[in-house]
Amino acid sequence: MGVEQKDLQGIPMRGILIGAVLALMLNVFDTYATNIIRGSYLSLNFSTPAALFFFFFVVLASALVGFLHRALALTRSELITIYIMLVVACCIPGMGFTQFMIPCLLGSTYYATPENDWDYLYNQYIPEWMIPRGDGVARYFFEGLPDGAPIPWGAWVVPMGLWFGFFLVLGLAMICTMVILRKQWVNHEKLVYPLVQVPMEMIQKEEGRVVGRSFFTNRGMWLGFATSFILLSVNGIHSYYPSFPQFTRTAVLPLFGDTNLSFWFSLPWTGFFYFVNLEITASIWVFYLLVTLQKGIFNTIGIQSTQHIDLYSMDPFLAHQGLGSMIVFVLVGLWVARGHLRDVFVKACRARGGIDDSDEIISYRFAVFGLIAALLLVAGWLSMIGMPFAIALLFVFGAMIIFLALTRVVAEGGIPAMRPPLMTSTFVLTAVGSSALGASGLVALGFSYGWHSEIRSFVMSSVANGLKMSEIIRGPKRRLFWAILIAIVVSLAGSTYVTLVMAYKYGGINLNPLFFVNQATQFGPRDMAPRIAAELTGPRWDAWRFMAIGGAVMSLLMWARHNLVWWPLNPLGFTISANWKTGHIFFSALLAWLLKLVILKYGGPRLYRNLRPFFLGLILGEIVAAGSWLAMDYFTGHVGSFLTQV
Repeated sequence: MGVEQKDLQGIPMRGILIGAVLALMLNVFDTYATNIIRGSYLSLNFSTPAALFFFFFVVLASALVGFLHRALALTRSELITIYIMLVVACCIPGMGFTQFMIPCLLGSTYYATPENDWDYLYNQYIPEWMIPRGDGVARYFFEGLPDGAPIPWGAWVVPMGLWFGFFLVLGLAMICTMVILRKQWVNHEKLVYPLVQVPMEMIQKEEGRVVGRSFFTNRGMWLGFATSFILLSVNGIHSYYPSFPQFTRTAVLPLFGDTNLSFWFSLPWTGFFYFVNLEITASIWVFYLLVTLQKGIFNTIGIQSTQHIDLYSMDPFLAHQGLGSMIVFVLVGLWVARGHLRDVFVKACRARGGIDDSDEIISYRFAVFGLIAALLLVAGWLSMIGMPFAIALLFVFGAMIIFLALTRVVAEGGIPAMRPPLMTSTFVLTAVGSSALGASGLVALGFSYGWHSEIRSFVMSSVANGLKMSEIIRGPKRRLFWAILIAIVVSLAGSTYVTLVMAYKYGGINLNPLFFVNQATQFGPRDMAPRIAAELTGPRWDAWRFMAIGGAVMSLLMWARHNLVWWPLNPLGFTISANWKTGHIFFSALLAWLLKLVILKYGGPRLYRNLRPFFLGLILGEIVAAGSWLAMDYFTGHVGSFLTQV
C-alpha cells in the first residue's frame, strides 16, 4: 500500500483521542467564553466557527511538525476524524443543549412569584424526577453559593442523567437518519455541501508534501484572511478604546406596512455562499424579498392573526406558511429518494445481498431499526413528562421535518445560519389545540423550549457534513460512529460541569442573560402558564390554511424545478423565506450571487477557481480573529466585546 493510500486508510485511534480532547476543550472554552467573557458566539450556527478555529491551528501545527519530522504529522483520515468530532461538539453548548437546557430546568422554580402564579399553573405539573429539587438548589444556582457551601451535585445526578440519555437517543436518531440518506444526497443527488469546503481545502495534500502545505502557502488565501481579520479587529480595538472608529455591519431600509429590510454585511457568510450554485443564492434573496413584500401587504390591508406563537417566529400566518413549505420540501425529497430508501430497507431486513453498506459508519440494519427505536423512545419520553402519546408522535414528526429540512438546506445551500420558521411546540398547538394537550401536555411542551427552541446547530447537520468529508477515507469507517458518540459524551460532560460550577460560583443571574435571565429560563412557563390559565382551545384552522398555502406553493416550485428546464429558482429559497434569520443572511447571498455572476461571465471557470482561496480566507480570517479576541478578552479580563456572529 502506497504512502498516499495509508494517509486515508481507516479511522486511526490517535485521531479519535485527539478529537476527544479537543471536543472537551472546545466545550469548556465556549461555555466559559459565552457566560463570563460574553464575546462572539463561536458555536452558534451551522457554520460551527469554533470547530474551524480549533481545526485551523491543528492543521497548521501538524504541517509545522511535518516539516520537522514527517512521521509525526497527522494523516488526512486523522484530521477528518478530528474535524467531525469538533463539529459535533459544537452542537452541545450554547444554542445546542446544555446552556439552554440546564437553566430551563430550574427557571420556572426560581422565577415563580405570586404575581405570575407559576407554582400553581406550571410547576405542579412537572414530574418529581425531571428537575433538580431540594433546599437552595435553584436559589443558589441563580444567586451563587454561600461561602464554603458545596455544589449540590446529588440533586443533579438523576435529572441530568435522564436528560443526557434523552439527548443521546435523539442524537442517535439524527445519526441514523444521515447514514440512511448519505448515498442519496452524496452519490445520487450530488449535493455540494459548501460548509465543508474550508476544512477539505485545508487538508489537501500534494504528492510528497505534508498535509496543509498548499493551503497555508497560498497568497490568495492569506489576502482574504487578512481582509476579514483586519476588519473584525477594527471593532475589537473599538471595544477596548471606544474613541477608535468602528466598522458598522448593518443598515436598515424601511418599507411599507411597518416592514424593514435589514442588510447584514458579513464577509465569512459571503465566502460560504461563493461555493453555492447561483440558482440557490438567487432563490434565497428573491424569495425573501417576495415574502417580505407579502408581509408588508398583509400589514397594510390588515390580514393579521390573533394566534400567540413562539418568540422566535415572524408573523403567525407567514410562519405557518413557511412550515407548510418545509413539510412538502421534506416529503417530496423523501419521495424522490424512494428507490434508495427501498434498497436501504431491504438491506436492513436481509443480512446478505442488496445495496452495499460497508462504507457506512453503521450498517443499514442498525440505522433503520435504530432510527425507529430512537424515535419511539423520544415519543415515550415526551409521554412520560405529560404529553399524550399520540400527540408525542405528532411532535416527533414535526421535529424531524424541521431537522431534516434545515439539514438539507445546509447540505445543498451552504446556509451558515438559520432556524425554523416555527417551533414544533407551536406546530403541535396549531394542529391539535391546547385542549388536546391539557395542563401536563402544555408543561411538556414548555420544556421542549430547552432543547428545541434556538436550533441553529444540531447533531444531524454536523453529521451530514462530517459524512461528506469522510467519503474520501478508504477502508472500514465503523469507528467513526463511536468517535461521534465520544464527542457528544465528552461535550455534554465538559459543558455541563463548567455551567454548573460557574452558576453556583458566580450566580446564574450574573452570567449571560440569554441563558440565565431572559429567555432560556422563562420561555416555557411564560408561554404555557397563560395557556393553562385561560380556556383551552382547539386547532387553529386559519393557521392550517396558511400551512396548506405554503405546501401548495412548494409543490408548484418542486414541480417546476423537475419539469421546466428554464426555471431559474430553487425551491430551497422558499423553504427559508418566512424566517427572520434569513433577513440576516440574504444580503450575503445577494452579494455572493452578484460577485460570482460577474466572475463567471467575464473570467470564466478559471477565474472562479483561482479566486476560491481568497473566499476561503474571508471565512477563516474572521473566525480566527473572533477566537483571538476572545483569548485577548480572557487574558485582559475584558467583558462584553461581541464582535461577530459567524
